[in-house]
Amino acid sequence: MKTLKYKIKPTIYFENKELWIFNNEILDMPFSMIEDGIISCKRVMNDEYPEMSWGLEVSELLIHKEMSTLEYHGKFVAEIPTIEIYNMLEKYRDKLKDYENEKS
Repeated sequence: MKTLKYKIKPTIYFENKELWIFNNEILDMPFSMIEDGIISCKRVMNDEYPEMSWGLEVSELLIHKEMSTLEYHGKFVAEIPTIEIYNMLEKYRDKLKDYENEKS
C-alpha cells in the first residue's frame, strides 16, 4: 500500500495566461525564496542596486526600480511594475505565514 503524500497551502493564481509558468514557479518556491524576492525588490526600489535577478528554474525576473521584466528561457514575456510584484509577494508571504501559524 502506498501512502498519500501531499501539501495544502495557500495558493496564488495569475489571471494573465502568459504569466502561468511564473505562477507555477512561485508556488514551488520555498518560503526563503519568496523572502528573497521581496528583499530583492526592496533593494532595487531603494536604489541599493540598479538591477537584480530573481527566479527559480525557467522563469527569471529582472528587477528594476520602476518596471521589472519577466523572461521565460531568456525570452521576453512581460513587463510588470516592480511595486506590484513586491506587494504581491508580500501578501503571498503573509498568507503562507498565517497558514503555518494555523497549523501549529
